[in-house]
Amino acid sequence: MIKTTSALCPRKATISLVLVMLFMSIPLDVSAQGITISDIPNNQFSKRFHQDLNLLRSYAENMQKTVRVMEESRLLQKDRTKDFDISEKANLNLLWGNCLDYLVAFDSLIDHYRTFYLIANRANHEDAFLVAYTALLIKYAESLKIIRQTINNDLYEKPLDDTNAQYGIPPGMYGRLKWNTIHVQDMAGVLAGYQYYQFLKKSFKKRGLMEIRETSWVFDSIQQNYDFITGEMKQSGPHYFAANGLDIVKEKSFKAWFPLQMHVSEWMGDTKVKRIDNTLITSEQLDTMNKQLQPGDIIVERRNWYLSNVGLPGFWPHAELFIGTYEDMKTFFSDPSVVNYYKKQGSYKDFMDYLAKKYPDQMKEFRHAAPDGHPHQIIEAVSEGVKFSSLQEGALADYIGVMRPRLSKLDIAKAVDEAYRYLGRPYDYNFDFLTDSSIVCSELIYKIYKSGHDKKGLALSLREIAGRKAMPANDIVDKFDREYEHPNRELDFVYFLDGIEKDKRAASKGMSDLRSSHRRMKWDIAQK
Repeated sequence: MIKTTSALCPRKATISLVLVMLFMSIPLDVSAQGITISDIPNNQFSKRFHQDLNLLRSYAENMQKTVRVMEESRLLQKDRTKDFDISEKANLNLLWGNCLDYLVAFDSLIDHYRTFYLIANRANHEDAFLVAYTALLIKYAESLKIIRQTINNDLYEKPLDDTNAQYGIPPGMYGRLKWNTIHVQDMAGVLAGYQYYQFLKKSFKKRGLMEIRETSWVFDSIQQNYDFITGEMKQSGPHYFAANGLDIVKEKSFKAWFPLQMHVSEWMGDTKVKRIDNTLITSEQLDTMNKQLQPGDIIVERRNWYLSNVGLPGFWPHAELFIGTYEDMKTFFSDPSVVNYYKKQGSYKDFMDYLAKKYPDQMKEFRHAAPDGHPHQIIEAVSEGVKFSSLQEGALADYIGVMRPRLSKLDIAKAVDEAYRYLGRPYDYNFDFLTDSSIVCSELIYKIYKSGHDKKGLALSLREIAGRKAMPANDIVDKFDREYEHPNRELDFVYFLDGIEKDKRAASKGMSDLRSSHRRMKWDIAQK
């Protein structure tokens, strides 16, 4: 039964019924996905709404940026006749994978907020619709931009329909993009949603949402994307439908955008869409692994169903620095070369005394227990910024790989010193490795292990991703793999806990398994 409220007038109820039918076109299994947005208590809704709107804006900007880079680099050209060379094909695959990532994210938001009609509280009902409809328009508009540049051109349709193992993309995804974008039902959702949006605008304005900085961007986005979509379909719609009628008929049974059938039960960068609150790695396995670690080790980790994986290329999305406990560091850095070096830097007894005097607040925090009661042992860049974490907080995941730089203890001490310098800096949502004002996870590893005038480091390389220089965490494992047979390799194997989705557990694996892991499908479909 559909829940209604006396606050809804007959006209509003009629429009709501149309929207209910449109948004319910994808099967919704509430029991499988946990709570929906309609289950969230009223006193928690506002915070959730603003958090999700911020994420939506971030994903929208990055999706738009990705499509713009594809256009400006002429990887998308309506009249392209020249086949792609190896470099162009690699960039096209990378950017296409990013686009699919963001389309998954938009679909997940739409799916999470599509039960707005069940919300009795009027303001929450309106806000939930606002998130779902804004995400729908952004997804639709950006998809059209790709389609109009590539449709009916075999130079695009064939490679974009190929498997892309790095992103876990099965064949036929370009055809599915056409089906989901050009489908009459989706266009009807755009049009009907706009009518309901027009009906609610008076309320949005009265509540001040159209003037507040945090929400005002939504209304510009809705109008701009709606105008673009309707203009594009008016001009080219008949061509799209005529050219792809057979494709649409053939793929009519396709129900969802992405083959994972993703449903969101919680939406945040640090929230999963599946297997809530359970990791494949256990605390006991972490305790065993911890005995093999030492300060300076590089940890890569993966949590299978986290939406923070969106937009990050490769199987391994996150990297962090292991420093151990205070006592671990004190013992490890008691090496004469480290002690003597830091004595010469000033009135310091040793490295730990240097850290305590140079970073007094950070060291005070480090020596206190983490919020989960465990000791701090990791420095990582997460959504809250560069911070200390316990091993349980930072590494209780589904997959963990640990590699050790083949550097002296003094060079590792200098890297740790550099990591302390970045503590407290905000997370870099723009993934800009060339600035120090904010830091992303793998950027922390890149910068602290960069060689200096008196420091030997690691030869870590940046590459261009969506127009920016970056080094994904997956590239660290790629480097480990490529160099492992060479006598001058820079990373040694320490530990690998490999998740096994079908058994809901993780197992200790060896060096060769970690070496090949960077080639796995991004969304881990094959691991099921």
